[in-house]
Amino acid sequence: MKEEKLLNNTLKIIKEHGNDKAYDYLLANIDKLDDKSSQVYNYLYCLAATSNRHEESLDWIKESIEIKGYWYRPEVFEDEDLDSIRKEDRLKKYLEISNEKFFKAKEITETVFTWKTKEKENIMVILHGNQQNNQISKSYWSDINLPDYQLEYIQSKEIDSYKLHRWEDQGDGPNEIHNALSKTHWEAYNDKVLSGFSSGSNTILRTLTETDTICDKVILISPWIPYTEKDAENIINKLIDKDIKVLIICGKEDQDCYPQCKLFESQSKEHGLKINSIYIEKLGHGYPDDFLDMVESFID
Repeated sequence: MKEEKLLNNTLKIIKEHGNDKAYDYLLANIDKLDDKSSQVYNYLYCLAATSNRHEESLDWIKESIEIKGYWYRPEVFEDEDLDSIRKEDRLKKYLEISNEKFFKAKEITETVFTWKTKEKENIMVILHGNQQNNQISKSYWSDINLPDYQLEYIQSKEIDSYKLHRWEDQGDGPNEIHNALSKTHWEAYNDKVLSGFSSGSNTILRTLTETDTICDKVILISPWIPYTEKDAENIINKLIDKDIKVLIICGKEDQDCYPQCKLFESQSKEHGLKINSIYIEKLGHGYPDDFLDMVESFID
């Protein structure tokens, strides 16, 4: 089972049956993962804490930080889910260890772009979502059947937790993308595609709006698009001016992103932007099983 599916199932159980049931489900299925990432541990210790299993919560934090050597950005531990253990000396000890490692990592982390040289006539550059990385992106995209396209990946320098990264809503992502692409023969490619999952989608739209980066197509999967009506008009006009074709793929059960997508779609149509939207039944925040077929069809 992919980690994303396990965690999405857990979120669904939280909504429908509460934290106790969700924690039990996660424990019962945790062995189906090859390894537990820092994000999985975050679910474990938060759910344990909110299920009145305080010692278990602290034990999960210990395993993550002290035994596995994981760390988290400090904001993670401001989560109200941890209020029941916040005064525990054990928690304070683990947070000190985590914070020290976080700030050391923050000093040296750089944008990671897989591009080395121009190999094909067309290119697709893929951005991960929050609490993801290039490796996770590759696990979803590497089997795409587009032999004429060079697939490359950009990993944010903004760190989330151990080996996981994020794109802040108002962070430096647009400059990261613009600077990365400027090192390639970007203009020399016939068809240039930018693809993003979740917060990576927002970073793509910001890049196209705030910099002179151009592309031919944009693919937004479960896109997080936090904008005001004024922002939307600016983004949409930029996409029209740059003659960019847009594909949106989003689950109808994605509570945060689905309403944003519908608003963005309706405003795009009002302004004359051609946009392809595919909404998936019974899908929350994630990749549809057949999303590669949808992407291939859009590209072709």
